[in-house]
Amino acid sequence: MQFELEKGKTFRGISDESSKGTIYRHLRIVISDISDNDRALVIPISTIHSKTQKYDASCVLKKGEHSFLTEDESYAFYARAEALSQKDIDELAKSNRLISYEDVTPELLKRLQDGARISDQLPQYLMKYFDDF
Repeated sequence: MQFELEKGKTFRGISDESSKGTIYRHLRIVISDISDNDRALVIPISTIHSKTQKYDASCVLKKGEHSFLTEDESYAFYARAEALSQKDIDELAKSNRLISYEDVTPELLKRLQDGARISDQLPQYLMKYFDDF
């Protein structure tokens, strides 16, 4: 199975961890083009479980904005963002641990990118990917 690391693509893994210890159970969304270091910015999405839960409100997603989103509200978990390479993705796919989902809409992609710009949770070293939006 081939999964192209392209802006707007979505995936999750079927196992709890990759060989590098990265958890891939949540939906992941690629929000940048591949950079000059052959990596793209990938944002995980997590469910908001209660009104008292602390979460990054920079980009809240509603049920139905993507087929994977079945809970009332979810959020872009910028604190756990990653810069992944096509090789990272290929390793997951090769071991049958990657599930691909439909692309996000251009509107949702823009909201995720805008949220990354305003989030105080996105690691500083990942901000260089803003040039690849």
